[in-house]
Amino acid sequence: MKIGAFTQGYVRADSTPQQRFAEVIEEAVAAEEAGLASFGVSEQHFRFPTNSTGPIDSLMAAIAQATERISIMPGTVILPLHHPLHTAERWAAIDIISNGRVNFGVGKGNNPLTTDVFGVNAEEAEQMTREALQIIVNAWTQEKFGFEGQYWSFPEIGLCPRPVQTPHPPIAWSGLTAATAATAASMKLGLMAGALANDWETVEHVLDTYQDNWDAGTALDNAVPNRSVNILINGHIGPSFEVVQNQVQDGLMNYVRRIVTFKREMLARNGTPDPEYGAKYLDNFEAAVRLTPSLYGTPEECLPVLERFRELGVDQVDVTFDYAKHEDMLSSIRLLGELAGEVSKPLSDARLG
Repeated sequence: MKIGAFTQGYVRADSTPQQRFAEVIEEAVAAEEAGLASFGVSEQHFRFPTNSTGPIDSLMAAIAQATERISIMPGTVILPLHHPLHTAERWAAIDIISNGRVNFGVGKGNNPLTTDVFGVNAEEAEQMTREALQIIVNAWTQEKFGFEGQYWSFPEIGLCPRPVQTPHPPIAWSGLTAATAATAASMKLGLMAGALANDWETVEHVLDTYQDNWDAGTALDNAVPNRSVNILINGHIGPSFEVVQNQVQDGLMNYVRRIVTFKREMLARNGTPDPEYGAKYLDNFEAAVRLTPSLYGTPEECLPVLERFRELGVDQVDVTFDYAKHEDMLSSIRLLGELAGEVSKPLSDARLG
């Protein structure tokens, strides 16, 4: 099982978005130096002043140029917000800059404000994402093609440049729910599942749903099936649980409140309201980190979480580092690199100390 690092570019009260932009690139370099498999950045819009990663393609192009080995993993590119040909061009360019290191994660988005501002009908977001992804695959794999769809239509064109990876970079579908897992399997895409504000039972149900639906899926035209599972979890590693809590508690609690609020609003818009969703995690640091799959505490405390994911057959765990000061996140990333070495050992040997 591989281990990666991830960030949403959270901006603390003692920092600025401009400073965080530069620090995120430094953190990607640190992740590569620590021997981690990938570095990911999420596409976040209009969350001022707490997030700085809206222009995800610009930031990850800089990360691609600053690194040499680590996989470049957007998590995720929100396809309904962009013309798919622009998306295809930009991520092909990043694959070129990185010499073929892009793992392309896509999604429909889960922030009602973002869809409203960009004029996207939330009820059509999934179908738009499917159509956009088909266009991107065609653009990456065909010398010339035209398209007539529900949302985009254009005459025969050829994309330039196309990615280094042939026929295309690995593609995964992102989301938090079992329905998302079923959608990924229906197109034989990889699954990038989040464990944020989900308990272990829910996460295991998501994983089972993906595997149960895989055989009945049909790959997109011109696409290579990608049966892989990445789990995104929150985390921070330090010398003690108390030190870790002191470094990240305020930011994590803000994030949990935001995720719970977004999820409640999306459930209501989808006709399945759940006003109590996530209530047990609100303003409760212990519950947020003990009841959900997360990586908070010492290396010894964190290792069993990674081992459990390995036993579940997960291919990669990506740990979101945010909320702490930059120097503390660099230290945490280095400790995660040491943990990744432990996880690569046989289960019976993967014990620290």
